[in-house]
Amino acid sequence: MRNTLLLFLLPLALAGCKSQPESAKSTEQMATISVDPATAGSISGTIAFQGPAIKLPPLDMTADPACQGQPQSSDAIVINQGKLANVFVYVKEGLPAGKFPVPSQPAALDQKGCRYVPHILGVMAGQPLRITNSDMADHNVHAMPTTNAAWNESQTPKDPAITKTFSKPEMMVAMQCNQHPWMRAYVNVMAHPYYAVSAPDGKFEIANLSPGEYTLVAAHERFGEQTVKVKVAPKQSAQADFTFRPAE
Repeated sequence: MRNTLLLFLLPLALAGCKSQPESAKSTEQMATISVDPATAGSISGTIAFQGPAIKLPPLDMTADPACQGQPQSSDAIVINQGKLANVFVYVKEGLPAGKFPVPSQPAALDQKGCRYVPHILGVMAGQPLRITNSDMADHNVHAMPTTNAAWNESQTPKDPAITKTFSKPEMMVAMQCNQHPWMRAYVNVMAHPYYAVSAPDGKFEIANLSPGEYTLVAAHERFGEQTVKVKVAPKQSAQADFTFRPAE
C-alpha cells in the first residue's frame, strides 16, 4: 500500500517542480518589442466637444495666502472653440505580445499656482515619476491608486523632488493635495508607451506604431470613454477623431 501511494505521488511532485521553472522562464524570456522605423506609422486626431457650454464652479484658493488670490478655472473640463483638452488617448488592443522598454527619463508632475501641472499624464509601469513643488505654499502629495500601493508625502517649497514608481498598469490614479482639496491630477500607468493627452486645441498623436489594426480608447474624467478601431498602414498616419457630449 505504501509503495503504491509513493508511486502515485511521485509524478505529481515532479510535475510541480517542473512547472515552476517553466513559468519563471517564460516571464524572464518575454521578448522585448522593437519597432522597425522603416515601416512605423502613427495615429493622430482631434477631440471635439458638442453641446452647450459647461461652466464648472471656479477654484477658490483664498484659504491659503501663498496661493493665487483670485478664483481660478477648473482643469476638469477644458473646452476651447469646441475642442476638448485633457483627454487621455491610448492603444488598448492590437499590440504584439511581449514587453516594451521602460524609459529611464522620469515623467514630470509639478505643483504650480496651487494646482497640478499637467492635470492628466501618462507613465509606464516602472518608470520614475518626479514630483516638484514650484510654489511658495506647502503641499501634501497623496497618491490614491487601487491596484498599486498608495502613498502620502508632504512637500515644502524647499524640499527636493519626490520620485516614485508604479509597478502595475492602472488607469486614472488620483493625485490629491490634502492641504488644498481643489488640487487634483490623474496619472495613467501603462504597460506600453502608446498613449497621448489631447492638447488645448484637442489634438493628439501616438507615434512609432508597427503597421496593424488597433483598438484606440479616448478617456475623459467627466465624460467617460470612447473606443474606435484604427488601421495603421506602413509609414502612414491614421486618423482617429472623437466627439464627446455632455453626460445624460
